[in-house]
Amino acid sequence: MKARAFAVGIAGCALVGGIVFLWPAHGVGSEPINYGRDACAHCRMHISQPGFGGELRDRNGMLTKYDDLGCLLHAMIALHQEIPEAWVEDHAGGGFLPLLTAHLVRAGAGDTPMGSGIVAFGDAGAAAAYAQVHHGEVVQLEDVVKDPARLAPGKTDTAHTADKVKR
Repeated sequence: MKARAFAVGIAGCALVGGIVFLWPAHGVGSEPINYGRDACAHCRMHISQPGFGGELRDRNGMLTKYDDLGCLLHAMIALHQEIPEAWVEDHAGGGFLPLLTAHLVRAGAGDTPMGSGIVAFGDAGAAAAYAQVHHGEVVQLEDVVKDPARLAPGKTDTAHTADKVKR
């Protein structure tokens, strides 16, 4: 009887230890997108095109990925809470950059996976050049979230979205 209780105790300790030590830790920063495998947390489409996506990490540490900056912005608006971290892909191929430092361009709706027409650049000159070539405009994050009709399709509430991202 004591041997059985001891075995159950050891098994219980092993289970708790496995959960504590093997459970995924809350990450920090952005993570690489697995194109063709990762799905957008907003529209559920596979993320297939580099240079259009974004990621956000909520205050619980959960990372979500998006195939279009419009989807990312819709998700931020829908959360109705502070967003500790958000990143966008540099459309020029420079990897991820913090959303608050990005230079955003709004061009034609057909220019992005879900039709928001919004792309991001790490360099202001690259953003201006893209805007000129694509008959778009360089816009501020605050201006984009105030005009939800021009984001990817979906309902939004724009109240103070830009302020939700920690500065």
